[in-house]
Amino acid sequence: MPRKPPTPRKTAAPARRKAVTRRVAAGDARCVVCGDPVAPFSTEELCWVCRRLKISAWRESDTQAALQE
Repeated sequence: MPRKPPTPRKTAAPARRKAVTRRVAAGDARCVVCGDPVAPFSTEELCWVCRRLKISAWRESDTQAALQE
């Protein structure tokens, strides 16, 4: 069964994304929160730990919003 193509998501502006990608490839990009090296897949200039914390905080806030309704 063929897979459905992923839906496009809003991301950082293409110019910003390219700049971050260049710095990550060069190895000099740093996380804006803690200063660790940026994760290679992050467009938000976050290390993998800060990125995971951000995602889990979003999930938690979504869960709390659903419980309040």
